[in-house]
Amino acid sequence: MWIVSIVLAGFLIGLGGLVIGDLPRVSSPVLVEQFVNPAESARITREQADIDSATATVATRLTESEQRLSNATNDVSTAQESFNTWIATRTATTDQAQDPEVIARTHGLEALRETERSAQQTRDDLVAEQRALQDREVANNRARAQMQAAALPAFERASFFQQLNVFALRLAFTLPLLLIAGLFLLRKKKGDYWPLQRGFILFAAYAFFVELVPYLPEYGGYVHYGVGILITLLVGHFVIRWMRNYLKTRAASETKAEDERRKSIAYDEALKKMAAHACPGCDRVLAASETPVDYCMHCGMHLFDRCPNCQARRFAFFRYCMACGAAAQGSQTQIKTA
Repeated sequence: MWIVSIVLAGFLIGLGGLVIGDLPRVSSPVLVEQFVNPAESARITREQADIDSATATVATRLTESEQRLSNATNDVSTAQESFNTWIATRTATTDQAQDPEVIARTHGLEALRETERSAQQTRDDLVAEQRALQDREVANNRARAQMQAAALPAFERASFFQQLNVFALRLAFTLPLLLIAGLFLLRKKKGDYWPLQRGFILFAAYAFFVELVPYLPEYGGYVHYGVGILITLLVGHFVIRWMRNYLKTRAASETKAEDERRKSIAYDEALKKMAAHACPGCDRVLAASETPVDYCMHCGMHLFDRCPNCQARRFAFFRYCMACGAAAQGSQTQIKTA
């Protein structure tokens, strides 16, 4: 029947894990943006949008400017190389008629250099503008951080109460299960539905002491261990009371006649205790002996006798002789059934 208990506990644990995990969905998440100054937040957002737009524009213009600068630099380099070659040829021929052309070529080269300088200046201006936009973005981010820092205390309070609310919901789900399981355990009666009750007890203990652990807030451990201590004290109280009553009952039972004591012992219980080398009457362990033990050395109960039919030694609680199959006779057949 333990299989039934374990299977039921497994399904209940799976269902309980889903329920506990989904409980935070009953409320909306708390965000720090909910507690900032709306006007300041809108201004910072607009400023960031302007910065992003201007940055994109400057980046495009800077790319174009760098391309123009590269082209101008190449033109100057090509013109300078051509001019140097031409000058070398003129020097070799010393043709005075080429002097006006020297002046024209020099002016053309200077015009290309001026174009290069203009492209370089345009690029430098765009780089400076880009750096200014970066400074604006840093200042805007600093303003956003200050705004969020001012809203942080209110956000932390709201987050704390939301965590408290979610933890209370989880506790409200698991704690009653634990109380019901404790009720089942205190009123334990091995009836037809005890395996199902035992499965529920396993589920409730797992849900509270294992399933709840990952969701505990920073203060949840106090509740967790506090409830554990309280349950331990309650269980310990009832266990001590049960043990005292058990010892009193056992002491009172040992004063009764053996036939009366034997009738109060369930057949299956007697077999289990004997298999554990314990006396069915007083639950004490039977000492090992080289000679066969027929009586309990603690309470004197007759444990083994002889079959009147075949004289085989047998356990006194057996209903039939295991050697010849003859039914037990007399008072030793008066055994309570489980």
